[in-house]
Amino acid sequence: MSSEVVTRYSLILSAFCFLLGALMTVLDVFLRAIWNANLPGVIEATALSIGLGALLSMPACYLKDSNVTARLLSELKPKLFKRPLLILGSAFSLVFAISLFYIMTTYVIESWGTPESTPDSGLPKDLLLLLISLSFFIAILAASRRLTKALKGVD
Repeated sequence: MSSEVVTRYSLILSAFCFLLGALMTVLDVFLRAIWNANLPGVIEATALSIGLGALLSMPACYLKDSNVTARLLSELKPKLFKRPLLILGSAFSLVFAISLFYIMTTYVIESWGTPESTPDSGLPKDLLLLLISLSFFIAILAASRRLTKALKGVD
């Protein structure tokens, strides 16, 4: 799968999660204002949706080299800063993604099969953690791809 396809799916899924979170919030506010009722578990569901959206956007950010500091410094002295900052930023992104994947995977292994669930919705905690761990694995692949391109001198 090409990096453009991964980026596109990453952003579409991320946008869907953000829109779902916004829709749940608007619907809850509407129900409270009109009928003095609320959606059960809406705060938890909104937080999970927005959090997942942020995680799913990581591969797109890594593949598109969305490091603001590196871009600003590159504009000051492109010949001096652009490539070294691209390599450094890509390497740190990879280390960050690997660290988060390791931490989350360790947590998934420790909590797998436990009856724990989210407080409001009752969603199984081990499956949610597995989803987060898989998103970090995809972020590792994206950061690796970006670092490979950076080392080859490809923008």
